[in-house]
Amino acid sequence: ATLVSFFLVEMGDKTQVATVALAARFPATAAVVAGTTLGMLIANVPAVYLGERLLRRIPLKTVHAVAAALFAALAVFAMVGW
Repeated sequence: ATLVSFFLVEMGDKTQVATVALAARFPATAAVVAGTTLGMLIANVPAVYLGERLLRRIPLKTVHAVAAALFAALAVFAMVGW
């Protein structure tokens, strides 16, 4: 169920569009798909692993508060033009 819902949510994102474009350009479609999949794993596995370890030490409510503050600060910087 998780795999299906993840696929539906991420359908059409920039990674899939890039994969389709590369697969259309190069004849080795399987190699393109394998390469993009490996690249996503290299990028996502450490983030998931470290995020899970972080949540063992810091309460989720604190993580949400820090993330909200960061997004608010970025919004202010974007409006000011920094």
